[in-house]
Amino acid sequence: MAATVGMLTTTAAQAAPGCGVDYAVASSWPGGFNATVTITNLGDRLTGWNLTWSFTAGQTVTQLWNGSVNQSGAQVSVTNASYNGNIATGGTASFGFNGTWNGSNPKPGSFTLNGTVCTGTVDPTSQPSSPPPTSTPPPTSTPPPVTSVGGSGPYPAGYETVSNLGNHTIYRPASFPSRPLPVFVWGNGACSANGTSALPFLREIASHGFLAISSGSPNGSGSTTAALLTQSINWAVAENSRQGSWYYGRIDTTKIAVAGFSCGGLEAYEVSNDSRVSTTMIFSSGLLDDANDYQLRRLTKPIAYIIGGSGDIAYPNAIDDWGKLPSGLPAFMGNLPVGHGGTYSQTNGGEFGRVAVLYLKWRLLGDRTAGQTFVGSSCGLCSGTQWTVQQKNLTL
Repeated sequence: MAATVGMLTTTAAQAAPGCGVDYAVASSWPGGFNATVTITNLGDRLTGWNLTWSFTAGQTVTQLWNGSVNQSGAQVSVTNASYNGNIATGGTASFGFNGTWNGSNPKPGSFTLNGTVCTGTVDPTSQPSSPPPTSTPPPTSTPPPVTSVGGSGPYPAGYETVSNLGNHTIYRPASFPSRPLPVFVWGNGACSANGTSALPFLREIASHGFLAISSGSPNGSGSTTAALLTQSINWAVAENSRQGSWYYGRIDTTKIAVAGFSCGGLEAYEVSNDSRVSTTMIFSSGLLDDANDYQLRRLTKPIAYIIGGSGDIAYPNAIDDWGKLPSGLPAFMGNLPVGHGGTYSQTNGGEFGRVAVLYLKWRLLGDRTAGQTFVGSSCGLCSGTQWTVQQKNLTL
């Protein structure tokens, strides 16, 4: 029986004379895995696309985002969503999915886009009339300057506000890297609407080539809700596909982390089941009421806890949550004896900032070296540091 996930969109899709496909397994656990597929169009501009492949070891797609999937036996067919059907020459479109496997999980041997086998080259009999390919579509307008530039990463970053995302603060590199920006959405401590309350921490993340969006305006007042995190995700997806935006084609909407500190961590739990979320990060937080344990039971994506040690007021609740995580869920917990306040206001976000960047590089960029910080008995945080580490179902 064919399984369909997502909204089917009917589009006018022409044949592509050349294409490439990058299929990457971002994480794997017993019986399950998370993968990202990136299509590069080497031919004329597409106004719609359909990608097909065959699994060779009985894998199945259970949930897919940024597209619509139909699977019949080993045959898988994915059609674009309403917002990512257009791919310029040299442009890319990405989608992600969760799947199941048993025994082995080899990558598919070949992919076909709109009836054309993707070889990574252009069919010499049908050369594209568009400009030569680039790694990502160029932005259609020049980004304005950002405020308070800094960070230790290769892309000095600052923050900005935009008219179509009120009550938020956006942290991004002052100059975009050549690759798209994965997304990190953040809920503040005390559910504060001050989007610069963790400025050094969020700017540090952005300086390593991420788009970090905080709930709340710069130096704002009042309180937030989990709905603002969902607004952040919705905005990033929309801007990535909006022609005329300086974010057009520059955001990797298949790589999204939701995170929060203290009360903001509770907000992150609330939206962690959003199908677009790749991983959840809980900073010095834990559920306050067993009636909310359903938020733990529904977790399907990797999760990380960054806690301030036994002196952190959230420590008991975080430990309680850790013990209730679903069997097989990839999970990391690191405790650093700094208390509930963490290190967010220290230079470049202090140790919490350093570790958060490494985790995001692993989970959202597939950096296996960064992943060694968290995986195995000899992990980078496991010895010679002040961190106390716990691990569940972690593999590189």
